[in-house]
Formats: sequence, C-alpha cells, structure tokens
Amino acid sequence: MLGVGLEVMALILILSVFNGLEEFQKGLFKTYDPDLKIISSKDARFTLSPQQLVAAKSLKGVRFVNPILEDQALIRYKNKQLVVRFKGVDDEFLKAERLKKQVVEGDYFVQNGEHAFAVVGIGVFLNMGMSFEDVFTPIEAWYPNHQALKRFTVNEQSIRSNHFFPSGVMEVEQSFDNQMVLVPLNWMEELMGVENQISALEIMVEDGADAQQIKTKLVGLLGNTFQVQTRDEQHAAILKAIKIEKFFAFLIMAFVMGIASFTLFYALSLLVIEKKKDLATLLAMGFTKKQMFQTFLLVGVLISFSGAIIGMILGYGLGYIQEEFGIISLGIPNSLIDAYPIQMRLGDFIQTALVVILVTFLASIFPARKAVEMTFKRS
Repeated sequence: MLGVGLEVMALILILSVFNGLEEFQKGLFKTYDPDLKIISSKDARFTLSPQQLVAAKSLKGVRFVNPILEDQALIRYKNKQLVVRFKGVDDEFLKAERLKKQVVEGDYFVQNGEHAFAVVGIGVFLNMGMSFEDVFTPIEAWYPNHQALKRFTVNEQSIRSNHFFPSGVMEVEQSFDNQMVLVPLNWMEELMGVENQISALEIMVEDGADAQQIKTKLVGLLGNTFQVQTRDEQHAAILKAIKIEKFFAFLIMAFVMGIASFTLFYALSLLVIEKKKDLATLLAMGFTKKQMFQTFLLVGVLISFSGAIIGMILGYGLGYIQEEFGIISLGIPNSLIDAYPIQMRLGDFIQTALVVILVTFLASIFPARKAVEMTFKRS
C-alpha cells in the first residue's frame, strides 16, 4: 500500500510541475505578446486597407490595434556591434502600456520630437555598453538594402542606416532581453526603406472578452490570405513540446508503477500460501470458485485504492507546500522564478487514480486465480 502511495505521490508531483511550467510560459508570453496577432500567409510584410483596419478596430471586445514592423538588423556603438531584433511600434502601442511594467531603468518612450529613441532589452544594453549619459554618440543601426543586393551591387548603397538613443531598459526573459529593441514605427520604415507595410497587426482585447470569438470574426473579415493567431498559437511549438514531455513522463511513471505492482503480485501470492488452511475452511463452508476469486481480487483493489488515496493526499500536501513556500529551488542564479512552479489539476488526479487501479487490478488477477487453483486442487 505504501509502495503504491509513493508512486502516486511522485506521479502527481511530476505532472503538477509540468503544469506549472506550462502556465509559467503562458504567463511569460502574456507579458510581451498580444492577445491576437495577424500575419500574412505568404509574405513577410503586407498592407491592410484603411477599411480593413477600421473594421478590425470596430469589432466588439477589441481594445488596441497595433501595426508592427519587425526585422533583424546590426547595431554599432563605439567599438561594439550586435545583431538585434528591432520592433517598430506606434503611439497606440505605448498608450496600451505594453511592456511598461518591464522597464527597469530609464523611461518608456520611443520618440521625442524629431529624435528617435529606443527601449532596449537589458541584455542588449549591457552587451553594447550603452549609457543614458552619453548624449553625443548615437547607436547606429545598419540594415541591408535588398533591392540593391538583388542586383548584386555591393557598395555604400547596399546598406541602409539610421541611429537612435536609448530611452529605457526592459527586462522580461533572457531570449527577449538579449535581442529586442523597441523603436518608432516611422523610424523603422526609414531603416528598411518601406512605406505603409507592416510585419504584423497585434490586437489587445478587453478584459473578459473572448479572444477566440474575435479571432473567428477577424478570419471572416480578412480572408484566407492572413493568419490570425491566439497567444498560445504564437508559441505552439514550445507549448506542444511541454505537453509531449508531460505525456512521456506520465508513460514512464505508469511503466514504473507497473513494475512496482509486482510487489502487490508477490504480496498476494504469499497471502495465498499463508492462508491455505483458511481457504480450505472457507471451501468447506460452501465458498465457490467465483467468490474466492472475487475475494482476492478485492484484496488487491483495496490495497491499491488505499495506496492511491494516501499518495494523492501526500502529493496534494507536498504540492501545496511547494506552491506556497517554494521549498525546492531551481538552483539557477538570476532566474525569473526561484522555485519549481507547481499547478495541481483535477484531471491529473483522476488519470493517476485510473492508472493505479487498472495496473493493480491486472496484477491481482493471477494471484486470485492461483488461490482458486491451489484450494480446489487440494480439496
């Protein structure tokens, strides 16, 4: 019973950790990703008509519609250079106060009169050795002129350039911080040499609004040439990988539980040998084969059921302690979370209980049959 309980406890805790990691990733995505994102099915950049933009903004539940122009470019500052990802945003993006809470130093703006500023990730800021006090040396941005490169022309016209000053530093997560730079949308158009073209249209919905319903309306409005992605769909590969890992962890633990069920098999087999005289007495009292088989089967089920209950209580208790107090740390310095994230779900408890009952039930069949055979042979 204790062996089954420990297996159940371990399985519940492992599944809860995977749940916690999934929710942590979703919460992290929510920090910097929009509720809905519209991209082109064919091209890297596209243009929406004014009518389509007005129709998208007028949908019920839509709060902000932000055009985004995004691409990689090279930045240079003094003797350092780095490839970063520029994200051109408009005033509505700043009004939505997206990423404002993640600004840890400086201010949250990207335009001051005619001068261009940028909110940069803390990794970019530190790697380039930027400084707010250096108001005389701008950061240069270089971007390839694709039209010139198509003609195989390599000269000063093959590279487009622009410059900016840092206005703030944001800290979200490592991959984001090491490459992202927020700049004005018109500045980004100048750097890339495009006009009225965007990489994506990011939509923030109102609190309580159904993003899936708004997505359905946008698909009908824009047609098949565009993809409308929810926040989970924007990171479908990562979330799918977590689910696959969780599934295989569940299979491995179920297999281990199957091996552990041999202890129940041997316990029932020893019980059959130990109770030979008692079985003969029951037989003399009129016990049938079916009743004897059911008795040993019930013993196995009771052992597994009791172990499952103990394991669930222990798993829930330890999971609650970890969730509230974080007693087991990740051991990763400067990580966004200090301890293993935990989220317990009722479905995991039900699945675990079903697996335990099924495995132990199968492990009880053979000893039950053996008891019947030994008793009736002896009689």
